[in-house]
Amino acid sequence: MERPIRSLKEELHQPAHQTELPDMGCALDQKRSCCDGIGYRLKTMGSLTHAELCNCVSTCSSCFGKNRKMVDGRSKPCRTPAPSRIVNFINSACLPARYSAARLDSFSNFSGNGREVVTRLSHWYREFDPERPRGLVLGGPVGVGKTYLLCAIAKNFAGKGISVRFIDFFQLLLELKAGYAQDKSDASLLNTLIEVDILFIDELGKGRNSDWELSILDQLVMGRYNRNRIIVASTNYDLKPNTRVNYSTNLDERKPGSFELDRFESLEQRIGPRIYSRLFETSEFMELTGEDFRKRTLEEKLQGLKPQPPGPRRGSI
Repeated sequence: MERPIRSLKEELHQPAHQTELPDMGCALDQKRSCCDGIGYRLKTMGSLTHAELCNCVSTCSSCFGKNRKMVDGRSKPCRTPAPSRIVNFINSACLPARYSAARLDSFSNFSGNGREVVTRLSHWYREFDPERPRGLVLGGPVGVGKTYLLCAIAKNFAGKGISVRFIDFFQLLLELKAGYAQDKSDASLLNTLIEVDILFIDELGKGRNSDWELSILDQLVMGRYNRNRIIVASTNYDLKPNTRVNYSTNLDERKPGSFELDRFESLEQRIGPRIYSRLFETSEFMELTGEDFRKRTLEEKLQGLKPQPPGPRRGSI
């Protein structure tokens, strides 16, 4: 049977390929294997996690990627927030590529109190109130999984339509110094970090703690404190208040380029009482314990390289 000839007006207002596509319902309701129904997929792009809209959304036979549907004669969004909005939030978050697959329910370092901390983090996340936000400071030794958990939480918030930004504090300092060579002011970068809904700071307290470094941290913390915006941070330093801190100690007397941890130093000593007090007031403090998973992985690899004792010879008793 020959296809009827269509006029130019019909082709412009009702393309043939659209009339031939059956309406299979909203792609987001079907939870297809391509994206499991969330409408976007994650991959890595250079050093960062990158999100892109899934093809099932852009080619959806119900809305053709518009994320709108008719309900009782009115146009309403298929999903709130829209997958395209979540994609923008994730791509603006600057999450490290290494942790693109990070999820709270996939955390596996239970050599210490990991199970308890994941449970507390899940409760804190579920109870989060944007009208009365409360931040988080996650402490613990190197290699226990603090950065992994921060990235998992950041992705969860982005998925709820909340803008987030992830920064390594030492990397931020390097970016600011690089900006000086281009005549950029601190404000050009810091204002973005102050205005985002939730700021994630990895390695809080890292550095030489010069007056300039502490002034940058003070601008961030006080700027967000005054706007009632929270900070979620990780640190390798002791979270407990230090009542016998000698704040006159000159931390810059360490040899240049040395960033070795002094386990006798507390976070309060590293960032000063003013900043610590603001974080203590507005944040939950949690301590994560356990083995350094990087060292454990290395030890397992080295163990596999050791020569194995020869097995019994054939015919021996």
